[in-house]
Order: sequence, then C-alpha cells, then structure tokens
Amino acid sequence: MTIRAAPRAVAARPIHPSSTVPTTSSGTPARKGWSSTKFVNKEYLPEVRKQFKNYQLMKLLMEKWIELAMELSILRLAKKPAQ
Repeated sequence: MTIRAAPRAVAARPIHPSSTVPTTSSGTPARKGWSSTKFVNKEYLPEVRKQFKNYQLMKLLMEKWIELAMELSILRLAKKPAQ
C-alpha cells in the first residue's frame, strides 16, 4: 500500500486473476487481489504511518508464528510412533 498526502479519491486496480498469490503488476502482494493507493490529509499522515508500520510488524510476526507452528507440527509428527 502506498501512502500519500493529498485529499483525493481512493484508486484501485485489479490484478491478473490466474496468479496463485494476489499481487499487483509490480509483483508486490495485494489484499484480496486488489492493490490500492490511499490519499491521506497531511494532518493524519503521522498517525497513518505509525499504523502502517504496526501493520507491517504484525504481518512479519504472523509469518514467523505460522513458520514456527509448521515446524512444531513436523517435529510432533516425527516423534509419534508409526502404526
């Protein structure tokens, strides 16, 4: 998502429907197959940037959590006796 300081409408564009992971034409991930640019008034820009930084950290932590959960599952399956 791109954050810009300008009082304008929200712009969105669809992506190619055959891709397995939603991405924009530039190859960056998109939410539900759509990419958008949000225009934010300058007075709200610091708060929106802070929220966006927190969102990026949350996404990173979620990916790590999923990765560790998968590793734990593999270890638990390897520990079980074969039947």
